[in-house]
Formats: sequence, structure tokens, C-alpha cells
Amino acid sequence: MSVCATSQSFHPNTDIPFRINLPCYLPSSLANSKWRRFSLTETGKDIKSGNNYETKRVLECSLVSKSDSWVTVNDALQSLDFGNPEECARLYALILKNCRRTGDLQLGRQVHAHLTVSGVELCPFLSSQLLEFYCKFELLEEARQLFEEIPERNLFSWTSMIGLYCNLADYEETIRLFYLMIDEGVRPDHFVFPKVFKACSELKNYKVGKNVYDYMVRIGFEGNSFVKKSVLDMFIKCGKMDTACKLFREIEYRDVVMWNVMISGFALKGDFKQALKYFEDMQREGVKPDQVTWNAIIAGYAQNGQFQEASDCFSQMQRSKDFKPNVVSWTALIAGNEQNGCPSQALQVFRQMILEGVKPNSITIATVVSACTNLSLAQHGKEIHGYCIKNHLDTDVLVGNSLVDFYAKCRDVGIARRKFNKIRKKDLVSWNAMLAGYALRGCREEAVELFNEMQKQGIEPDVVTWNGLITGYTQFGDGEMALEFFERMRETGMVPNTITISGALAACSQAKNLRWGKAIHGFVVRNLIETATGVGSALITMYSGCHRLEYACSVFRELPVRDVVVWNSIISACAQNFYGAMALNFLRDMQSSKAEPNAVTVVSALPACAKLAALPQGKEIHQYIIRHGLDSCSLTWNALIDMYSRCGLIQKARRVFDLIPQRDIVSWNSMIAGYGTHGFGMDAVNLFSYLRVMGLNPNYCTFTNLLSACSHSGLVDEGWKYFKMMQSEYRLDPAVEQYACMVDLMARAGQFEETLEFIKQMPVEPNAAVWGSLLGACRVYCNPEIAEYATGYLFELEPNNSGNYILLANIYSATGKWENAANIRRLMKEKGVTKPPGCSWIEVKRRVHSFIVGDTSHPMMDKISEKIEFLYSKIKKIGYVPDTDFVLQDVEENEKEDSLCGHSEKLAIAFGLITTSHGTPLRIIKNLRVCGDCHTATKFISKVTGREIIMRDSNRFHHFVDGVCSCGDYW
Repeated sequence: MSVCATSQSFHPNTDIPFRINLPCYLPSSLANSKWRRFSLTETGKDIKSGNNYETKRVLECSLVSKSDSWVTVNDALQSLDFGNPEECARLYALILKNCRRTGDLQLGRQVHAHLTVSGVELCPFLSSQLLEFYCKFELLEEARQLFEEIPERNLFSWTSMIGLYCNLADYEETIRLFYLMIDEGVRPDHFVFPKVFKACSELKNYKVGKNVYDYMVRIGFEGNSFVKKSVLDMFIKCGKMDTACKLFREIEYRDVVMWNVMISGFALKGDFKQALKYFEDMQREGVKPDQVTWNAIIAGYAQNGQFQEASDCFSQMQRSKDFKPNVVSWTALIAGNEQNGCPSQALQVFRQMILEGVKPNSITIATVVSACTNLSLAQHGKEIHGYCIKNHLDTDVLVGNSLVDFYAKCRDVGIARRKFNKIRKKDLVSWNAMLAGYALRGCREEAVELFNEMQKQGIEPDVVTWNGLITGYTQFGDGEMALEFFERMRETGMVPNTITISGALAACSQAKNLRWGKAIHGFVVRNLIETATGVGSALITMYSGCHRLEYACSVFRELPVRDVVVWNSIISACAQNFYGAMALNFLRDMQSSKAEPNAVTVVSALPACAKLAALPQGKEIHQYIIRHGLDSCSLTWNALIDMYSRCGLIQKARRVFDLIPQRDIVSWNSMIAGYGTHGFGMDAVNLFSYLRVMGLNPNYCTFTNLLSACSHSGLVDEGWKYFKMMQSEYRLDPAVEQYACMVDLMARAGQFEETLEFIKQMPVEPNAAVWGSLLGACRVYCNPEIAEYATGYLFELEPNNSGNYILLANIYSATGKWENAANIRRLMKEKGVTKPPGCSWIEVKRRVHSFIVGDTSHPMMDKISEKIEFLYSKIKKIGYVPDTDFVLQDVEENEKEDSLCGHSEKLAIAFGLITTSHGTPLRIIKNLRVCGDCHTATKFISKVTGREIIMRDSNRFHHFVDGVCSCGDYW
């Protein structure tokens, strides 16, 4: 290979000049070494005379190391004839040009120093060459200083400087220099205009862009295709599609690049129909689509969710002889799937891309990492991270930001922070991702410290920063911290957007901060912020969370547009505030409107059916789910399990559970909880064993439900086994909820001494649930001494809970301590604690009938009383004896027995037997715990009538069949 080259064409591995036309070959063993070759022959035209010349400056043709390069160049410069400035300028310029091409910053600076020391005058030509050298290495300070010192700045100098600022993304200075250039009388060319139009595009500054375009037209500069492309791109990015279309039509020769700009522009603006029209027009005009065109069409189809059409275009590219799908094509498919809520499909396309041998770029990696984040696929994300490290992609800021977000959202903020620290050039997105990660994990101190550090480094938070913090803490459940950051944002004067407002309102709901919620509502009204968006639904949620359902309904009625999100919010608000009937009424109204219920709607409505035991409505919703294909979401299946379980159909709940295609841990937890509340403890235990066989890891909720099931069924040994298993096998330290279950388990088994010792040894402070469990067991075993001990704590923790007073009074009455029972009733009166009357409900022919203890207002009360008398006579014959211990008044025995007949659950049972056909199960709900006498009587009634009676009290379910209850008299 010859070492000679002209100044117009240099070999990329050569540096500076050397012997003329002397063939020299580099051994292959040194091809990639630190050694470099110098050679030069320069030909040109004399600036003054116009005559052709050939400068033959000879340096020894040799292999020189980088450290010796200055010595070699210096030798050449020493032989310069400084009396011939033109020859000096040409050689200096030629050396600088080689330095630019080979990336030798050190040598270029040494040449500049030599030039200065030698007193060589900086003519416009040499100045521009030196300026381009500094611009090449993006040395802004040196370049700007030299630029300011140039006495006569020519077009070349201005172009270099404008290009440097444009490359550094300082678009405002790019535009300022352009106007200074015009003021100095220098006419821009086809290199300058594209840079200025790009700056206007990035700044979305249509006014300046149009001004520059008008100037270009005014001076009669038509520009080449590259200039016209940049003008089109500027108009499109500034949102002026009509202007871009008009200009496009006026262009006489439209090449494939211009067509691509228009097609991509329409696709990016979301007008894919127009993009397709231009794609068809392009082909009709005989312009053949290239790879860029096809990529734009694939991206457009994918972003619109038209994956079949995108795949068809992709297949066409694969069959093309001219080009094949490249990384942009694959990334378009991957990004389209991820952005349209199909992250699993995005990962499948990525896997196929790797198998095809196409190397992903930073955008591809960031997209698939985002897909892993959305799917919570920790292992997949780590594997992709490993791929990035092996292929040197992890240093890219876009990839780094996506990995920070991934690890933060996958509950590993430690790794997220380490990855954040390794990002060399952090941008605002980097800081936002890390701050949002801390917020999502509830890390208060770390977030505040990082936020302060961010401001110290001169990086000002934007609205995305604040939104990440506010919504992050809200999602974690720390509404108070979210409101603290909202207050800090307000103090900075930054205007919140709808995302900020929605997040802050959700925080108000969590923190029960009605004052702040009303203030934000006032801000929305004063600033005429559109409430038909997420803000309207957020207001409904805020007011319902603050237990102001009437305000939530008022907001709902005032909304001009009610989309499915708004309907879902009001239905959920009613259900969560125990207005189940109102929730179902709103559901019916929604179906009458144009809004179509979705998966969120049914998940919000099913709990209302569960609380009301409204089985017919629950079944109707189940049928709607099947008809409309809403059964793909695990939340829907889980809500159905809960609904059927709480409506008394535990077998139906299990059938739903068995049909779930992909059960999550919530599915297992719901089914175990259902078995527990129905008294089927062994079924819960067996299901938990099945969970373990499937290789799933139980969580705290799983063990709470399992231990509760053991408690309700008296499975003491099993309960201890699973309590110990939490720590030994799953490294879960029991929380107060699990300790409360164990107290309930032991106390119900009559192990009071062991229970009290267990409470003393607890590493957590006993709460009301712990002492309440102990008090409930005292009722079963009539133990007033320990009951008094438990209520001593309960009266402090729950001074207004009437249930604790009533239980203690019942225990006193059952043991004949009438005076103590009277004292408890007086204490309730003094404290203003009122006992809700016992109330039972039964639904017959889609109408709910309620009965209150002692109430005789029901229109069928005469028949109900007759039925109760008839039932009493029947059940007494087979062994029923009224348990008058449950009458709190100290009256005659016959009066006590009459009092028992008026209990609400007996009235509901009698009504159900009268109004339903033989064999129909009776489903009854009671607001309080069923009393012992009613429990015994119901067992006998189920036997003499042959009816199944399903009763749900405030604590659990009771299935009465043929004289036996599912609780085994253990409740």
C-alpha cells in the first residue's frame, strides 16, 4: 500500500506527510498497533498568481510512534521558508487537517503553539482551518476564543462555529450566531441553513424558523435537497403540517428523502391515515421506497396497534432484494408492542431479533427493559442488563436511565442507585428516574437527599420530576410525603399539570386531608382546568377517600363528559364507602349511557355485590364478563372468587379458581381466605400445600389468611406449624396480624395461660385485633377475669367500639353478674357509645328485606310470628333448649325466651321459609356476630325443614345443613 496521498484524499490510518511517491508497505503484524505512517503530496493553485503548484515537502518515510509524531512534524516545520507565508499556511493547514482526521488532539495543539511562537499571521484560510480543528474536538471554549480573535471571519468560520453549537445542542446560541453572521454581511449557504432549521425544530420555535425561511426566499437562495428537507422537517416539528404540505407540493423535484420526511411527520403526529396516503402517492410518482420509508410505515402501524399490517410490511422488507430489516425496523415493532400495552409480545420480537443476528441499539434496549419493568420480570431484566455489559451498551445514558427505572420499580433501589452513580453524563431523565424510584419504595431520607444534591449541581426539576415524586409516594401509600413535595413544588411557582393534580388528589385521599383536597379543587375551578380528564375521577376518589361521598356524587353530576374512568370512580367510591346498593344503581345507569363497562368497572362493582350478598347481581356481572371477554385480567378472576365466597357459594368460588389460566398470589390468597371464613380449615390447608407444590412463594397476606382459617377451624397444631414456617422457610418475620391470628387460635382452644404468655413475649406491640381475639374467646369459655384484662386495653385502643362493651356485658350476664353488666351499659351511656341494633337481611325475588331485633313493622309480621312459634314447637321436640344466657336483662325466664324469639336472624329465617319454595337455600346476612342461641336454633331449624341455611355474620360464614354447622360450633 502506497503511503503517498494528496491533500484531497487521505488514508484514514495516515497522519502527516512524507516522502513523495515512495512506495512503502506496513507489515500486517503492525496494522493495528500504535505505529502510524506519515506521507503527503499537496497540489493546488497559487492564490495570487493563479498558477498550478506542487509542494513537495519531504519527511522521512518511517514508522513513528505517537509520542514521536511531534518530533517528525517539527523537523518538517523547521525547514519552512517563513518568507513565503502562503506556503507556510498551506503546510500548517494540511497538518491540522490530518490531525482532525486521525483524532490527534495533542499534536494539533502543539502545531497551534508552534504557529503562534513562530509569529505566523492568522490569515482567514489558516484561521478557519484551526477553528475547524477545535470544533472537530468540540472544544467550545478554545473555539469561541479563536473565533472572536479572527479579524476577518469568512463563511467557513461561521459555518464551523454554528455547527459546533448545533452539535452541542445549544440551539439558542446557534440561532443567535446566524443573525450575527447576517449582520456582518456574510451570506449563508447550504451548510448553514440546515443547522439553523434544526435548531428551530428542536426548540419548536416556528416564529424564528419562518423568519429564517422568509430570509432565504428573499435573498433568492433555493438550496439543495438537503436544505429543503431541513425546512420541511422544521415546519413539521413545529406543528405546521399544512405549511409543510404546501411547501412540499411546490418542490419540483421530490426525492425519496423528502417523501420520507412527510411520511414520518404524519406518522409522528398520529395522522397515520395521511402518512399512508403519501406512501401510496410516492409510489404512484415512481419514487421507490427505501429502508427509511418502510421503517416509518412499520413504526406507524405498530404505534397504532395494527400489528398484523406492521408484520406484513416487515415481511415485505425481508423479501426485498435491495435491503433487509435493520435495527430500526425491529425496534419499531418492539416499541409499538410495548407502547400499546403488549410488553410480552415486545419481548418475543426482541428474542427473534437476537436470533436473527441483528444487534440492538440503545433505543431497542431501553424499550425491552421498559417491557420487563411493566411485567415485573426481574430475571429477564437482569439478563438484558448482562447483555448490555457484554456489548458495551450500558454506558449509554438512555440505557442507563431505563435500567435505573427497572431496578427501582422491581424493588431493588440499591442496584438502581449504583447504576445511577455509574451514568457519566446524567441528564434530567436520570435524576427523575432515580427520584421516582425512591418515591415508589417510600424512601424518604434518600429522596430528599438526592433531590437537594440535584439542585446543588444546578439541575432544576421540571414538572416530570415533581410528578414522579408525588405519584410515586402516592402509589407507595405515603400520601403525607406526596403532599409535602406538592407543597414544595407550589413554593417554586411551577404550574402543576393534570398529572400533578391527579397525583396530589390521590395523596389527599390517602392522608384523609380534606382541607388540601378542597384547596386543589378550588385551584382546578379557578384555572378552568378540564375535569372531564383524569382530574374529574381524581376528585371523586379524593372526596370518597375523605368519607364525603355526597361531595363525590356532586362532582360526578357536574362533569360535562362521563367516560368509563369517571363511571368506574363513582362506582368504586360507593362500594368502598359501604353504599353497595348505590354502586349497583350507578352500574345500571352506566349501562344505559354510552359508556361501556370494562374490566375495572366489574372489579369495582363485584365487591359491592359481595358486601350485600347480592348473588343474582353478581351472577349477572359474571355473565357480562364472559360475553364481553373481560376474563383475561387476573383482577377480574380474583374479584369473582371473593364475590362468590362472600355470597356463600364457596364451591362456585373454587370452580372459578380452578378455571383461572394464570393464577397470581392474590388468587391463592382469596381462595384460602374464602375457605377460612366458611370454616373449611382443612381445605385451606390443602390448598396451601398445593401452592407450595406449584413452587409459589406465599406472602404475609397468605399466612394471615391461612392462620385465620386454622383458628376458625380449631387446627391448633397446623397453625403452629405454619406460624413457624414463615420464618424458617420463607424468611418472613411475623407481623402483628399473624400474632393476632395465633392469639385467636390458642384462646379459642381454651389455652388462656399460654395465650397470655405468648402476648407478653410478642416482639411487636399488641393491637386491638390481638386483645379482641382474646376477648372473643372469653365469651366462648365465659371467663370474666381475662375478659376484664383484655377490655382494659381495648377501651383505651378503641374507646368508641361498642362491640367490646357488648361482649363484656354478655360475659357478665352469662355468669350471672347482672350488676357488672348494668355497669357496662352505664359506662357506654356516659361515654356516648351506642350499640347498633341487631339487623339481618334476606333477598327474595330480587328484593332485599331487612329485620331489626324486636321490630314488628314488617307487613308479614303476623305470619312470621306464627312460623316462629311453629318452628319452636318442632325443634323443641328434637332437643332444642333456649339458651337464655344470651338475654342481657335480669327478667323472668319466660320473658327471656320470648326475647330470644325476636332476634333478627330468626325473623329473617322465618320469612325466608314462608316466601321461598321447598329446597331453596336461605342466604342471610347479619351486621353483628350471631348469638349462641340463634346459632343453636338455626341448626335445629335446618334439620326439621330440610333447608340449607347460609348465614354471614360480622365474623364469618355459617353453613347449616341437616342440624350441623360448618363452624363445628367453634366461632
